[in-house]
Amino acid sequence: MSPAGETGTSATPPRANASNQGGSKIESSPYSRGASVISENISLVGVQVKKARPWIQRDIEQAKQCKADAMLQALLQRASCASETKQPELLQMCLKGVLLVCNGQVLNGMVAKIFWGEAGCTSEPKILDKVEEIAKVHPTVEGHIPELLWHHAFTNPACTIREALGVLEPSMDSRVLYILVFRKLYPITKLHGKDLFDVWHQCILCHLTLWKEGVHHRDISPGNLMWYRKGRRLIGILNDYDLSSLANAVGPQGNGRTGTVPFMALDLLTKISQQGKVKHSYRHDLESFMWGFAWIFLRYRQGILLPQRLRPLDEWATSDAIACRVEKSAFLMDFIDYLPLDLETSGSDIDWSLWTLIVECLQVLQALISNRIDRLLLVQWRSRQGAYEQILNAEETVSDMDDLLGKFTGTEAWVELANTLSL
Repeated sequence: MSPAGETGTSATPPRANASNQGGSKIESSPYSRGASVISENISLVGVQVKKARPWIQRDIEQAKQCKADAMLQALLQRASCASETKQPELLQMCLKGVLLVCNGQVLNGMVAKIFWGEAGCTSEPKILDKVEEIAKVHPTVEGHIPELLWHHAFTNPACTIREALGVLEPSMDSRVLYILVFRKLYPITKLHGKDLFDVWHQCILCHLTLWKEGVHHRDISPGNLMWYRKGRRLIGILNDYDLSSLANAVGPQGNGRTGTVPFMALDLLTKISQQGKVKHSYRHDLESFMWGFAWIFLRYRQGILLPQRLRPLDEWATSDAIACRVEKSAFLMDFIDYLPLDLETSGSDIDWSLWTLIVECLQVLQALISNRIDRLLLVQWRSRQGAYEQILNAEETVSDMDDLLGKFTGTEAWVELANTLSL
């Protein structure tokens, strides 16, 4: 998901959830609302494809202008052969309830999520069912997950639309249109100081428990870390499970590339990972939390995105996987040079504490990556066939996860900030 509040940037950070077809570039997810309008109704309304092409092109252009509400209405109305007054109850609910929030509006504190999900993967509503079960017995999850109010999946997958349009190899990308309605939440990028650390920390603890219980998020980014206010406290929410997987799911899960490129672990931005040979592990998601926190701190002030000339790291959002890995590796070596200029004059103790936390966490990350590289180089030197991938894809135990997180939570800055939360 795009970093919250950064929809006005020159480029949206790409999501890497496309299956590998032999290419070396991670493609962004095809969430085009223009594609949504092409959807279900091509085969339902009896219109020949060649006659529909101008209409399709018009709606694609509308998508570029974010006219999502009109397009969704067209989709829903054409999904039924009945007249408007006789449309099924589902369509009436969509038209009256969902459309109001599709274009950034809020109805009674609700927001709508409309996306194309992989037909062969466990759906987000089913994953949220599992998440809710876990929340009933784990305080670190209870109250820290999104509240799904209503959802629907349309039956015609994208491959049938491709086939109707004469697109080659339509079966290679089978997606289903989902509409989900949630309670409104607020993005973590609106926070600063102790509140920022608190919500981020809550999301990390929620994520760890879910991973141990078999729900693997696999798309940690600032846009998926949310919050709401409960009394005097801010409650962190780990949001957006459309790229998540279940550890006990039946059938092959594979090592498909998932995540938002600027925040993905360095191991997942390699050529070998793009070939599907690297398993997405807990350590990858935890690393994403660190990249995301640095991103927020360096690019926002008091919850407001800095002007482009003052904010660093834009190149992370405009690079493909390999180039982004190069940029982030360089940052990891010289992050001290990114000390915000205003920090020296602000006199804010909490901001200095957060900067110290970033420094210490990135130092831990440096050490972990260096140790893993040393092991991989040793394996290559000994030419042990298969051992290289075994190190990359080593199984993680619950103890491994706790120990890994402990390397970060045990830093002086983390301990000091955590102690302030209880004051």
